[in-house]
Amino acid sequence: MKKNLLFIGHRGTRIDYDENTLKSFEVAIKSGAHYIEFDVRRLNDGNLLVFHDAFIDKTIVGSVYLKDLTYAELKNYKTKIRNAEIPLLTEVLDKLAKRTKFMIELKEEEIKDDVINMVIKKGLLKDCVICGRNYELLRIIKKEFPKCQVCYNITKGKGLNFKKFIELGNQKNLRFIPDMISLKSNLIKANFIDICHENGIKALAWDFIKYANSVKIIKDLIKLQIDGILFDDHKNIKIIKKWLKRT
Repeated sequence: MKKNLLFIGHRGTRIDYDENTLKSFEVAIKSGAHYIEFDVRRLNDGNLLVFHDAFIDKTIVGSVYLKDLTYAELKNYKTKIRNAEIPLLTEVLDKLAKRTKFMIELKEEEIKDDVINMVIKKGLLKDCVICGRNYELLRIIKKEFPKCQVCYNITKGKGLNFKKFIELGNQKNLRFIPDMISLKSNLIKANFIDICHENGIKALAWDFIKYANSVKIIKDLIKLQIDGILFDDHKNIKIIKKWLKRT
C-alpha cells in the first residue's frame, strides 16, 4: 500500500466552493492537500488568470468569452456559489507560497514562457509542476527548464495518445519521459500504473466528481499503487488520509 500518496486539490475543490478561487484553494490546503491544481489563461490585457474554461458562464454569472475581457472588466462578474472573484496567477502564487505546492495547467500553449518566468522570478520553480496536453510542448519546457517538473495530461493529449504510450512504455522506448502523467480515473488499470513506474513516471488519477462511490474508486486506485489523486471533493482528502493511517 502506497503511503507517500500525493494529495492534490483539483482546482482547489469543486464541491461546496467555487473552483479555482482562493477560498477553494484555502479549503483544500486546510484539508491536507500537498498541491493545489489550477488552470491558467490569458486575458485581453495580458494578465494571467486562474480559470478553466474559455467562456465564463459555467462558474460565473454571465456568458462572455474570457479573451474579450480585461481584468478590470472581469471583476464586475462573480462566481455562482460563493460570489467570489477569480484570482490572477500572481495573486495565487504570492498568497499561498510556502503553504502548498502548485500544479499549473497551461490552457493556452503560448503562455508557457510567461508562466514559467513568473514562477522563476518568485523563486517557486521547485514547488511547481507545469501541466498540459501537448506532449511536445512539455518536452520543450523540460529541455529549456531542466529543473521544472512537468505533468502530461494524456487523456486528451496531443502528440502521444494512451494506446501509443502503453506500446512504447512497455518497450521502454518513450521519446520523452515526463515527471508525471495524469489519466482520467475510469481509464486507469494496473498496466498503466506499472508502465509509468517502469519508466520512472508518477501516475496520477483525476475526475471523481460524478461518482457516488468516489471514495471506493480512490481506495481501489491506491491499492493499485497510484502515485497521486486529484481530489474534486476536499472532504475526501481527510477520509483517505484516515483510511491510510489504519491500513
